Amino acid sequence: MFDEMISWGELITLVLFVLSSALMIYLIMALANLLRILKNVNQIIEKNKDNINKSVEKLPQITEDAAKITGMVKNNLDGLEKIVGEVGKISETVKKGAETIQNDIIIKAKSILEIIDAIKKLYEKRKKKSSKKSGTVYKYKYKPGMEKPEEVEVETSTKVEEDSIVPDDYVIVESEVNDDESESDESRQEEKD
Repeated sequence: MFDEMISWGELITLVLFVLSSALMIYLIMALANLLRILKNVNQIIEKNKDNINKSVEKLPQITEDAAKITGMVKNNLDGLEKIVGEVGKISETVKKGAETIQNDIIIKAKSILEIIDAIKKLYEKRKKKSSKKSGTVYKYKYKPGMEKPEEVEVETSTKVEEDSIVPDDYVIVESEVNDDESESDESRQEEKD
């Protein structure tokens, strides 16, 4: 029996027969499952037949309520459009108020600050001028027939080194007023002791 040769045609026929048999078995099993599902659905419908009938009877009432709700929503949308319009007007009013604050109050405040700054600069300028007036004072003592003064006295209200002002060949003499005051201070201290 196994001694005979199998042709390609017979082999293809055998493979197709096996595949079609497997397909038929699968289809039979799927049909059995489908019948079982339909049987379960039928049982559920039979159990809930009364509830389904009540729901079908109430269906026209439900559609009427849905129509009413849709009308109410439409009316409310009209009201919402009015509210949105009012909110837009309010936001424009707030914008105008903010512009007023910016234009009036802030600009006036800036003006006041500029005036204060100008006063401050004027005060500083006057202070500088007054400090220039109390600058260095040179006192020269000439004797007849001399080209250079004999003594140069330098008085400064600001702290400037006198050596940098006076030429090298001049002699710096301390103020006579300061010397008299220091001598009188020394004599007062001796009298107290």
